[in-house]
Amino acid sequence: MKIRKILIATLAVVPLLMVLAVYSKLPGQVPLHWGIDGNVDRYGDKSELFLMAGMNIFIGVLLFVLPKIDPKRRNYHRFQETYEWMILWILGFMTIIMGLTLAETMQPGRFDVGKAVCFMVGILFISLGNMLPKIKRNFFTGVKTPWALSNDTVWNKTHRLGGKCFVLGGILMLVSAVLGSGKVMFVMTMAVTGVIVVVPMVMSYVWYQKELKDAEE
Repeated sequence: MKIRKILIATLAVVPLLMVLAVYSKLPGQVPLHWGIDGNVDRYGDKSELFLMAGMNIFIGVLLFVLPKIDPKRRNYHRFQETYEWMILWILGFMTIIMGLTLAETMQPGRFDVGKAVCFMVGILFISLGNMLPKIKRNFFTGVKTPWALSNDTVWNKTHRLGGKCFVLGGILMLVSAVLGSGKVMFVMTMAVTGVIVVVPMVMSYVWYQKELKDAEE
């Protein structure tokens, strides 16, 4: 547990250290966003990289504080290891994004940023999907519909389904990153996002209604 917390603290500051290490070598304007065709569609002052790096620190601190203010904070000890791994994966993903941004800034066109990001999102989704079923009821992490929060049965069913949706979506993202064009990746990203958001939400409502009906019988 202590090792994971040390890794979390490390990953929270790594992007900032990366920016500081190469800041003097960066041009005044750096790429900050890429379009679906893989080309840069927004540049900004290199100082904006500090805002990007600061997001890692903010998220690391935020995710550490949230369990302490959650009304269901006692449940966190039941999935503490999973929660810490989720933080690590999220911070790791953002650290890699920073690395890709700096690499593209210093050596433009060396690789397809769109495909790289899509591939990394796929890996992140698969990882989170495997962790979702282990999350216990809380107000900040997971599929937090009012119906899922109503009881453990609906929560568990919702998160098992959500995990499968994330894993399937991640696999599709990986395939589109390897084989698809920019437009294919964009469409796949929108479709996958829609599925992982809407399907668990709708089913949590269906399962909640079933629970109410069974209780009345």
